[in-house]
Amino acid sequence: MSYRVAFASMDGSSVDQHFGSARAFQVYDIDGSEYHHVEARKPGAKCQGHCEGGFDHLLEALNDCDAVFVNRIGQSAAEFMIGHGKRVFEAAGAVEAIIAELARKNLLEEME
Repeated sequence: MSYRVAFASMDGSSVDQHFGSARAFQVYDIDGSEYHHVEARKPGAKCQGHCEGGFDHLLEALNDCDAVFVNRIGQSAAEFMIGHGKRVFEAAGAVEAIIAELARKNLLEEME
């Protein structure tokens, strides 16, 4: 089964952004051990520290994604995304290494 996964990454190669203030997400389609980069999305960071304006702009930007990997995410943001059917994970490191680990352990399959 194929999954669309977003990684909060400015440099395009590592998870290096906090969810609320992320300026870019790298979106990948992952199917088992195969994956490909779909696009970079720039939702426009609206949050600095606490996000009083809500997370609707991020949900809209990531609406077709099954999961989101970020450097950090606050409890209210995580609850918001989970409440809208998205899986959220805190992670650090290279995007390709995270994808390899997901494939090796079949972690995306466990999301269902």
